[in-house]
Amino acid sequence: MTATFDFAAQYNRKNFVNFLRNSFLGDNFAEGEASIDLDDMKFNLITEATSLGERDDLDLEVYEVKHKTSNYNRVTLSREAFKIMQHKSMNMHNYALIAFLPKGEKRYRFSLLHINAVQDSKSARIKHEYSNPRRYSYVLGEGIGTYTPHKYLEEKGVIDNINDLRERFSVEILTKEFYSELSHWFFWAKKIVQFPNDIKDPSDNDKFNSEALIRLVTRLIFVWFLKQKKLIPDEFFDEKHYIPETLKGFNPDKRDTLFGKSTESQYYKAILQNLFFAMLNSPITPEGKKTVSERRFRRKGGSFGSADFDNNKLMRYENFFERNKAQEFLNLANQRVPFLNGGLFDCLDEKRKGMYYDAFTDREVIQKQLIVPDYLFFGKTAGKDIDLSDDYGFKTVADIEGIIDILKRYNFTVEENMPYDQEVSLDPELLGNVFENLLASYNPETQTTARKQTGSYYTPREIVQFMVDESLIAYLKRKVGNQHEHVFRDLLQYNEISDKEQKEIDEVKDDIIQALYECKILDPACGSGAFPMGILQQMVHLLNQLDPKNEKWEALLTKQAKKAVAEAFDNETKAERQAAIKDVEDSFDEALTYHDYARKLYLIENCIYGVDIQSIAIQISKLRFFISLVVDQKPNDKPEDNFGIRPLPNLEAKFIAADSLIALKKNDKGSLFFNDEIVKLQEKLKNSIHWIFAAKRYQTKHKHQDNVKSIRLEIANLLKEENAVSNEEAEEIAKWDMFDQNAVAPFFDPEWMFGVSEGFDIVLGNPPYRQLQANKAELGNKYQPCNFETFASTGDIYCLFYEKSLNLLKQNGSFCLITSNKWMRAGYGEKIRNYLSRKANPILLVDFAGVKVFQAATVDTNILLCEKSENAKKTLCSELKNLDKNSFNKLSDYVLHNQTPMNFKQIGG
Repeated sequence: MTATFDFAAQYNRKNFVNFLRNSFLGDNFAEGEASIDLDDMKFNLITEATSLGERDDLDLEVYEVKHKTSNYNRVTLSREAFKIMQHKSMNMHNYALIAFLPKGEKRYRFSLLHINAVQDSKSARIKHEYSNPRRYSYVLGEGIGTYTPHKYLEEKGVIDNINDLRERFSVEILTKEFYSELSHWFFWAKKIVQFPNDIKDPSDNDKFNSEALIRLVTRLIFVWFLKQKKLIPDEFFDEKHYIPETLKGFNPDKRDTLFGKSTESQYYKAILQNLFFAMLNSPITPEGKKTVSERRFRRKGGSFGSADFDNNKLMRYENFFERNKAQEFLNLANQRVPFLNGGLFDCLDEKRKGMYYDAFTDREVIQKQLIVPDYLFFGKTAGKDIDLSDDYGFKTVADIEGIIDILKRYNFTVEENMPYDQEVSLDPELLGNVFENLLASYNPETQTTARKQTGSYYTPREIVQFMVDESLIAYLKRKVGNQHEHVFRDLLQYNEISDKEQKEIDEVKDDIIQALYECKILDPACGSGAFPMGILQQMVHLLNQLDPKNEKWEALLTKQAKKAVAEAFDNETKAERQAAIKDVEDSFDEALTYHDYARKLYLIENCIYGVDIQSIAIQISKLRFFISLVVDQKPNDKPEDNFGIRPLPNLEAKFIAADSLIALKKNDKGSLFFNDEIVKLQEKLKNSIHWIFAAKRYQTKHKHQDNVKSIRLEIANLLKEENAVSNEEAEEIAKWDMFDQNAVAPFFDPEWMFGVSEGFDIVLGNPPYRQLQANKAELGNKYQPCNFETFASTGDIYCLFYEKSLNLLKQNGSFCLITSNKWMRAGYGEKIRNYLSRKANPILLVDFAGVKVFQAATVDTNILLCEKSENAKKTLCSELKNLDKNSFNKLSDYVLHNQTPMNFKQIGG
């Protein structure tokens, strides 16, 4: 179908109405312009509204809404729009299509909004309920990619019914389509790429190449998100002009022979690797200077021991560039590309040890081993008739485009979608979705399932939201008061707060803000960070509701920063102490950042922790959090100011790769820090870790990294002398390096790794489901010596996570996990049922009873919220037999109104 509407043009009412009538809503659309009186509505954002018509068979009205600047509160704008939908006293429609036009902007949102009609239990009257407003939007206008809106809004033709309308605005359908294309590309590329693998057993090549390829994909997608903030030049992806003019002989379609394309890998090496490791990971200016000279190409000819040899922050492949183009490439980067810090784009090579994980090098012998051909990135017919049947387990033949061509077709948004407000584009959650599914493709324990069906491992955001909300409510009931539960629920929702509710909120807002600051949260199997990110979003939302101008949050953080500086040890300079205070001030400076930046930054530092046994999972979690901080900064055009981007925090002490289920044996000491000498060292350790989190400069960061390593070694030696741990375990804890992105610790100890000694307030997540007896009892043999009370040789690893989660909590803390529900009935589940009924207080059990949470149809699931306290024997159980997957956004209401009290011990009896 030929496009008739220009989705990339500025909004024009006449053209928009013609599109609705001719292409989208059809002949049943009754046009009719009518201005809406806003005088009595007391809006903060919306300035003008016009009804453009309606389609009664869809229960739908169409509006044009003008509002203030695009840097708006999305929830507030939705609330005001829902009020406009109610402007008619009779015949109000439950659905609306609205063109949101921000003042002075060249882009606009085309949104679908929905109001649910509900019956008042005390009246025969139907009322229109618009709590938790839901909006699904396309961003249209100048500069947007038109592939998605054209395909879903025009190419599919006129809307047939309300389900058709909903699907046209479905983010899930879009993400699934994108993942399908990317999955095809990944399996194809995996057959072609080669990364040097002298590090591991060559028989492990498939896993090694897969991980390296996933790192490439996720780094590239992260860069694509940065491009939306105009922090990466478009030229770096221009295969028609800039790249062939810059690189010698660049031609992705070049053939070596009649039988195959060239494996030349100029683009990945010269453009992407330099961008990743020597631009985004390198300051523009030297410390203390204002000249743009820190970034440069590595000097060749130096010996093995020369300063440039193992400096992974210096550019390479200068000989790949046309004459004078290398310097032009560097100059272009220095006009746009900021230094990000945070270890995000650290090159993983250890060149002095001869270890090349990323193979970012001028050494020809290594260069020849690194093959990532140019045609994998560009070419509309890069892969023709590629047979992927072995990868999927069923007949699959596909034509595959280069990954840059795929990315260019889709629209990306740097803001994380929320269940209540979703943009029909690819948001940062995509990184998690892509990672967890691609990772499953080579994981021997999940590969069979992955081949049967893609998209089967990622927890739907509505489920994450429900678990996050229930966890926060349980926590706030403990900290602030059980009697305020309805206040917490109101605040966590996105409905409008009444004057009466606001008065009650005001009475406890200081207590809630303090409680949020003190909350310690852990996901012990965090994967790509869905749950940590979900709880961060809701905590930010709470702070926005309670403290919209950030006044109370700033006062609290300033007080804490001054306290930290006052208690700082001698190894912090005066300049560093002054910088710490200024750092807090800058975090709240509205000229530099939006309000959510400071909320996120200090919640991440103080509250949120993640562990996963896969080191690459930890990298993806960090990516999600980095994007969430970048989105709330205000770029400028000053390279000496790093283009207005505050370098990202270092998250090595927030997300770590370790085996969550294996604890250190502490020889009955209970704590590693059991005497005055070790406690003093512990305080120094925590202090240095705090300074690392905030370090913005390379020298400061590495100074405190050296301090941390030195202090850990000193503590480990003392522990050995005091017989607090065995010699073997002392060596393990001394050897653990939190800064080694490739390492996975064989143990997990929150006191040693996070400085959390009293336990966590909240543990939540989606632990792995794997039979302990599978693969010749590989997991069973590993965890049987760990003295789990719930261990059963025929059981599943998720049962051990229930016990571990309870042990990780402080007294009265709570965990919320989603797992397989087989423990409720299977014989091996008797141990976990007895254990939790004796040692915990199960609060809420939600059994999905056949409703498929994940796309894989093999797993029935449940959610369990459980408190570390005496069993009150009043577990609320909710069985979701009548809830379909499309109604997950109503999960909270359904559970609240469908609960049965029961004795937890009776489950499965």
